[in-house]
Amino acid sequence: MSLILDYPWYFILFCLLLGAAYAFALYWLRLRRKDETSLSRRLSIILSLLRTLSVAAIAFLLLAPLVKRDINRKEKPIIIIAQDNSKSLDYCPDSAFHHNDYLNQLDKLSSNLSADFDVQHLIFGSETRTSEDGASFTDPSTDISQLLSDVADRYYHRNVGALIVASDGIYNTGSNPLSSASELSFPVYTVAMGDTTIHCDASVANVRFNRIAYLGNSFPLDITVNANRLKGETAMLSVSCDGRKLFSKPITINDSRFSTTESITLDADRAGLHNYIVEIAPLRGEKSTRNNRRVIPIEVIDGHQKIAIIAAVPHPDIAALRSAVDNNRNFEAEVFLAKDFSKNPRDYNLLIFHQLPTKVAESNIDVAALLKSGTPALFVLGSQTDLARLNNLHTGLEIYSRIDRQNEAAPILNKNFTYFTLPDETAQRISQFPPLSSPFGEYKLGTNAQTLFSSRIGSVNSGLPLIAVTQQSSSRYAFIAGEGLWRWRLADYQANSTNSNFNTLVDKIIVFTALRANNEKFHIDAKNIFGQTEAVVFDAQLYNDSYEPVNIPDVELTIRQNGEQGKKYSFNRSATGYTLNLGILPPGAYTYSASTHFNGKTLSANGSFLVEDLQLEALNTVADHSLLATLASSTGGSMVSSHQLDQLASMLRERDDMKTLVFSETSYSDMLNLPLIFVLIILLLTAEWITRKYNGEI
Repeated sequence: MSLILDYPWYFILFCLLLGAAYAFALYWLRLRRKDETSLSRRLSIILSLLRTLSVAAIAFLLLAPLVKRDINRKEKPIIIIAQDNSKSLDYCPDSAFHHNDYLNQLDKLSSNLSADFDVQHLIFGSETRTSEDGASFTDPSTDISQLLSDVADRYYHRNVGALIVASDGIYNTGSNPLSSASELSFPVYTVAMGDTTIHCDASVANVRFNRIAYLGNSFPLDITVNANRLKGETAMLSVSCDGRKLFSKPITINDSRFSTTESITLDADRAGLHNYIVEIAPLRGEKSTRNNRRVIPIEVIDGHQKIAIIAAVPHPDIAALRSAVDNNRNFEAEVFLAKDFSKNPRDYNLLIFHQLPTKVAESNIDVAALLKSGTPALFVLGSQTDLARLNNLHTGLEIYSRIDRQNEAAPILNKNFTYFTLPDETAQRISQFPPLSSPFGEYKLGTNAQTLFSSRIGSVNSGLPLIAVTQQSSSRYAFIAGEGLWRWRLADYQANSTNSNFNTLVDKIIVFTALRANNEKFHIDAKNIFGQTEAVVFDAQLYNDSYEPVNIPDVELTIRQNGEQGKKYSFNRSATGYTLNLGILPPGAYTYSASTHFNGKTLSANGSFLVEDLQLEALNTVADHSLLATLASSTGGSMVSSHQLDQLASMLRERDDMKTLVFSETSYSDMLNLPLIFVLIILLLTAEWITRKYNGEI
């Protein structure tokens, strides 16, 4: 330790002189002048010395000296023991050995190595984590590559001697561990666990599927079936849901190492969340049937929407719109002349008004009354649109014009539009479409409106909206400020031999607009499908009459599985709402109901969700010791069996590249931060004060 001073060394003498001058003035000039001192000459000298040292120390601290420390720190080589915690080790014949004798031997190895190394423990499976309690072999998946990457990140620039990976070599998530091993700068020693014997076994190895299907449509399943040592047997593959068998087919196993993929198509005939069970009937001689069954969750959405196209007068735009709507199998269009429309607007998901409200009195309709139903609407404007009546609807677009005139308006894409996204090719094609006949006037958009395409009149970008949408508190509205959509459809077909770009534009507008705004004052936000290792989290929002978020009352949630008695939970309050983390739940189908009391009313929300039953660890239980041997040899390590743990200690000690490192560290700190300095000053002043008081001095 040394001192660093920014001032010349003789400033220390100035500090001593300052202390001596202060002591001389106090004990020699003042006391001698009063001629009342009772102090002896010897005692005055001692007190003067104490005061000189204390004042000099304080003055020295004002020079802001720094304390430099040089510290040598030793770091032993780190030995990381990473234990596989996956269920596959519980499925092998040696599972009893793994739970008892093996873990005891692992503890002995750790104690043996601790004398010369810094031993640290990790367990891995679904994730890599530290563990003080050892392995329980309960993780539902194994990711060895993630272990190697995590170790490389956690121990970057550390004195790692070796990594010991104890595993059966089976991984079912992540990438090939051998590619991740290149990130390591230290050897990997592997402990081979599990059973490498190939038993008679048939399995549903993989199912490829889409998580969402639409009601009334069909959806595909690609099912991969594997079989070992079952040549000549016939496996019965079946798919069922809600107790109904939907598919069944016998599969002849014609090889000792057999694999085939069956592609089937099922009908989505019931809306909601469903568990589809894909399974193979157990075969004679199978060692285990855990991998004969896969449960896949699929949400069937009732996406069928009814759309009413209401026109003031017959127009070729009507046929173009209907064709685009019918192109989407989830839409159903009905066309009406305004004078003939008498249906309940609530029966439709979207109302398309073509040139309504109109100037033609006999073709008019009470648009305002229809909008009171809350049904979203798309307005197509043209030469027959009554702009004054349109403005009185206050739907988000108002046009003020003194001249009954039309502009030829070509589309220009607004790249800052955020409500939905058009494919780049579609946006580019539409920008080349011919102009629409758009009403002349001053356009005013509401605060929540956005322009998708603006108008180019001649060669000038007018900035006026040609296609716009708005999202209001009660509903959504869209506007196409021009007639002549039929020309767009023809232009699309002429350029591309299809109407796909025109259909995509209409489809995007309808999908966005037809979604009603959520006006419920209490609702729950949660995923419909959770992974087997994923925490189940709910969020809740509660609003007052002004639709401002509140979280004053308590909110309770009850979940049920398979009709069992429900379990109740209470939400925690967040910044403006509520949140609830249920942790990891067992696989299966669940229903939930949430309720709260607010302003004298009981508000509730219901729903359902699925927790996937992946069973990844049961799909393959044959240990892959060749992977472990390759992993060890490629990094300069070795592989031992789980019964040879005691050999690892001698192997590691024989290496000459694992040495204790000595790190020299230099630190700087202000001398003001040293508490001993203040203690010394206080002791000097206290000793002086006590001596003076003891001898009768003030």
